[in-house]
Amino acid sequence: MSENTIPQGRPIWIDLTTSDIEKARTFYGDIFGWTFEDQGAEYGNYHMIKSGDAFVGGMMGRVPEMPAGPDAWTVYLDTPDAQATCDKATHNGGMVLVPPMQVGGSGIMGLIADPGNCATGFWQAADFDGIQTMAVAGAPCWFEIFTPSYAKSVDFYRDVFGWNVVPLSDTDEFRYATNQLPPQDSVAGIMEANFLGEGHPGFWRTYLGAVDVDATAARIVEAGGSIVEAAQDSPYGRFASVADNQGANFVIVQAPAA
Repeated sequence: MSENTIPQGRPIWIDLTTSDIEKARTFYGDIFGWTFEDQGAEYGNYHMIKSGDAFVGGMMGRVPEMPAGPDAWTVYLDTPDAQATCDKATHNGGMVLVPPMQVGGSGIMGLIADPGNCATGFWQAADFDGIQTMAVAGAPCWFEIFTPSYAKSVDFYRDVFGWNVVPLSDTDEFRYATNQLPPQDSVAGIMEANFLGEGHPGFWRTYLGAVDVDATAARIVEAGGSIVEAAQDSPYGRFASVADNQGANFVIVQAPAA
């Protein structure tokens, strides 16, 4: 796919906010074979995550000045202009949680909340372009938003990040759309989630690739994690919703390359 056909606002990075970074290192190292590079005190001891030789995400320890909340994975969308993204977000019913922040020579990051109160990161790349491998075991494979404010959120990502929103289903029972260019270059999804209840914030689900979903789910339990939704088959591969040993949710999915 050429550069000028890459859908705008594609997921470009993920990171984990964790209560205990050493426990998280042990857990994810055991499950996915990840290795970690501590960026030092200058960058808050942010850890870059590698799967093999490729960067696939990051991890940071929770600090007192952070808002209270559960451990969670955050998805970052690419933007050519971080400040313009913030301006568009506030103009379209969102709010800025973390204003644009320069990260050395790598780029500019920040965090916004959409109309469904889903926290979404953004990244304006400079020297670092983000995730270096995808759709293989140990790397991100898919990203989707669960939102109680579906119509407003669809408009938000179209207007703020330039999503080309293509509905896959639009019924009272199931509403789901993707950000894509025809015919099949989907890069992220958004799903109506009325079951969350009034006032519950929306959230991203990050899918991480596994060679064997059932065996990986068993290892997650052995490592102190838990199964949120048992493994099941879908047209897009076998998957299971899980949580790590500190409660951060993610999904494991049969990696396409596997």
